[in-house]
This record gives sequence, structure tokens and C-alpha cells, in this order.
Amino acid sequence: MVFLASGSVPEIPTKDICSWIFDEPKYDVNKPIFIDASNTSRSISHLQARKTIRQLIAGLHKAGVRKGDCVLIHSFNDIYYPILFLAITGAGAVFAGSNPSYTPLELRHHVMITGAKFLISEPELLDSLLQAAQDTGIPKSNVRIFNTQPSQSVPTGFSSWTDLLSHGEEDWVRIDFLQASADTPAAYFTSSGTTGLPKATITSHRNLIAQHELCYSSAVYNRPYEVINIYPLPMFHAAIAPRCHTSTLKLGETSYVMRRFELEPYLSNVEKFKVTELYVVSAMAVAISMSPLLQKYSLKSMRAGLAGAAPLSKETQAAIKPYLAPGAPFTQVMGMTEVSCILTMILWPEHDVTGSVGRVIPGMDVKLVDDDGKDITAYDVVGEMCARGPTVIKGYLNNLEANESSFDADGYYHSGDIMYCDGKTKLWYVVDRKKELIKVRAFQVAPPEIEGVLLTHPAIVDAAVIGVPADNDFDGEWPRAYVVRRPGTKPADLTEKHVYDWVAEKLTKYKRLVGGARFVDVIPKNASGKILKRILRDEAKKEREGGVKL
Repeated sequence: MVFLASGSVPEIPTKDICSWIFDEPKYDVNKPIFIDASNTSRSISHLQARKTIRQLIAGLHKAGVRKGDCVLIHSFNDIYYPILFLAITGAGAVFAGSNPSYTPLELRHHVMITGAKFLISEPELLDSLLQAAQDTGIPKSNVRIFNTQPSQSVPTGFSSWTDLLSHGEEDWVRIDFLQASADTPAAYFTSSGTTGLPKATITSHRNLIAQHELCYSSAVYNRPYEVINIYPLPMFHAAIAPRCHTSTLKLGETSYVMRRFELEPYLSNVEKFKVTELYVVSAMAVAISMSPLLQKYSLKSMRAGLAGAAPLSKETQAAIKPYLAPGAPFTQVMGMTEVSCILTMILWPEHDVTGSVGRVIPGMDVKLVDDDGKDITAYDVVGEMCARGPTVIKGYLNNLEANESSFDADGYYHSGDIMYCDGKTKLWYVVDRKKELIKVRAFQVAPPEIEGVLLTHPAIVDAAVIGVPADNDFDGEWPRAYVVRRPGTKPADLTEKHVYDWVAEKLTKYKRLVGGARFVDVIPKNASGKILKRILRDEAKKEREGGVKL
């Protein structure tokens, strides 16, 4: 059964991204849009963005960037990061962004899967990227230094990105019909890598325009107040890139940019700048909810909240809500790189306290399939979420195997997320990832449920649960927890037995941590906050094979 989204579908323009943003602005073009949170004298207006983008397009073309070339940015956040993104797409090229924490090996894979030909890097991050460039045949002449901070200098033998601004102005490559908008790549975002090596998605101009129109156009996104954003999430990632790089300038919303997320500076900035929107990944939400800094800084300016990237327990959701403005909803969204960010959400000002991820956004249709790939034809039955619509990517770049396994003959993307739709409310709920459900005898155990219980323990600040092979012939798998003790907690005050008993007191027998608990310094996560459970599974496998308890 196909679950069609309700509500009217906004019209999706058949343009390129730059024309869509800049041709018909509906706000004061001199208003500062992007503002450096650490130095508010640095800002960019719509008019300044347009001029700088046209200069960068001329500079990129002068440097040899041609239609379809991939330009990779290796940097922390900056107010000029979105400007570079738009200049790259405006030049007819394709954006890729890499994680600043990547090792040379990870960068090599990233450069290879995106086919990057030109690199723009912060000077402090350059060495690792140069190793990847050397391994993939990118010459130094195709590298520019992104030196936006006062303390940053350009290494000898390299040119600054600002040199690209000295070649006059050039208009962007314009698109004015549907097929070209849908077929022209704008970005190669990488999939989360929760189940293997990252893959490059082919995200088109139409995909990103559709994501905005279906989530943030006036038909679905109305705020009776002046919106003020803050962006601490990494701008290379699809969890925030569409909102930051395209929607912000389209809407004309004041947006403060942090180089990276740090809890106290983030909370301080929210209070100082009277930020109205709480956009967080689940890991941030957990950190905020458990922090004593909530007594020091006020979040009462925040009138809307969204959490995504990974399931968030309704307990954590409820814990944050009282700190927001009176009546402010704090809800969850569900999305993925392959649908250009958001697939389901709850529209402001509706509230939710059930842990739902909302309803399918207008213009999309979804279906659920069982383990045999057969359609599920009823509400309140779990299955794998599959999505089709204008935000769904064209596929993975140069990865036929992934394309064949992820897309079916009807054009649906098979997400691997196990979900169900409530028959009464039509709200959607995430049960777990398909490959992460733990099977204990005939029962399916969802790790987020146990993780939510663990995070209610006062001595636990983070946790992840996986399934490990049972030591008998009938249980199949047992749940195992990986736990981070709260700083200052002595090992004797939180033992494996304490963790086991905590869960056993609150959940049914087959959900108990028979597979044990392991204490770690940090839970491995990707940049958007998703737990990298494949790493934990690999550690568990090594433990079994070596006979050593980690």
C-alpha cells in the first residue's frame, strides 16, 4: 500500500539553485543573513552574497573548473561556506564536503568516491588532504586555502581562496526547465556510513529546491515571528546543508554561524542572540538535556524545536521542552541523505509527546515492505520505509551495486529504516534500522528502547546497544550495551551489574542485557550524531574471536 502525503503540494520551480534564490528576493537585500557568532562584525547580506558568488564563479572558471567537475571543501563552518557552495553549483560544478576530523585514509576514500578535481581547505587541515590529493592525482595547482580566520595564513606554494575573487564577475549557469534541473547534480553528499563505507549521493538542483519547497515554503512553513537561526552543525553534512546553504538565503533569515558545536558556547549564543529555532541532532539534544548549564543560560527565546538524524527518546524530548519558550513545540523529524534531508516532520505549531517523527512531507509517497519485499497493506504494522518523490536522489555516484540494492523498479528508495504508521493519528514512528534489530528467540528488540532507558540513569551520559550472538542454541542474539560513565563517576559506583539491573527493572525479560555491558570513553558516531554500530559490532567480534573482554 502506498501511503500518500496529505495536504496540497507546493509548486516546485524548474530552475537552478542560484536563479531560484537570487532572481526574485522577497526581503531586504541589505539585511545581514549569515553572521559570524564569534565576531559579529563579519556578516553577509543577500546583495553581498550575490556579488561574491558571481566573482567566485569567474574565479573558478579561470582556475579551470568546468561543468560537472567536483569541488571539495575541507573545512569547519564559516559564513563563507554556503557562499562557496552556491558558487560551485553556480559554476556548473558539483559540491562535495568532507569531515574536518577525517584521517588521510578516510579523505582518500572521500575524494575517490566523489571524483573531486579541485580542493578548498583550511590551512590547519591541509596536510591530511594533501596526502589524499597525492594518492588520487590532484595537483597542488588545484588546491586553494580557505583562510577566513585572522590567525590563519596561506602556506608557501599555495594560493588563497580570495584570489578567486579577482577575475571580475560572471553569471551562474542558468537552468529553466524540469529535466535539466532534475538531471544536473548540485552536490555529492555522502551517506552516513552506518552500515559500511560512505557512498556519494547524486543530489540534483531539483532535489534541493524541492526539499525547501516541501518543508519551508509559505504553504507549509509559517512563523508569526522573526526567525533567528544558529548553525553549529557541520555544513558539509546533508543533515543541515540544505537548510543552511539554500533555504537560509531563500527565506532571508538571520543566521549565526558557529565553527563547530561546543555546548557552553552554543547555549551562550542562543541566549545572547535570542535564537528562535532549535535545530539539533539527537546527540546534541541528549547533551543539552543532561547539562547543568541549563541553569546558567536561558533557552526561552526558542519558539520551535526539531531533532533528527537518529531516534530520540520521548523522555529526552520531554526533558528539553520546559526550557524553551512557553508553548514552543519540540518535535522530531526523520530523514536521510538519500531524500535530500527531511522525509517526515510535524508542522509548527503542532506538539507531540509520543516520540513520533511526524507525517510524510507533501509531494512524497512512501510504502512499507516486509522482510520478503512484499508491500504492507495496513496501518500499525512495521516494515521497511521506502520513499519516492522529487527529493529522492538520482542514485549513488559510480556505484551500480548500491543502486541496484537500494532502488526498486518503481523508483522507491529502500531506506533500511523500520517504521510504522499509526492508523488513528497517521503519525510515523521509527522502530530501528533494519540491520540493527536484535532478535532474541522470536522477539525483535529495538536498541533505541534500551538506549533510552540507559540514558535515564544518572551516572550514564551516553549509551549504545547492539546484538551479539548468544552462547546457547535457542536465544539467537542477546542485547549488549556500550556505556559512557558520567565524568567523576567511579567504576565501583557504576558496574556492569548496576547497568544490567537498571534495565532489568524497567524492561521485559528478553530485553535484558544478557550480552553484558562494556564501558567506553566515547560512543562512536558520525558527524550528524548517528551511532556507528558497525564499529561496535566489529569490536564485539574481535572480543569473541580473541576471547578477551574489552
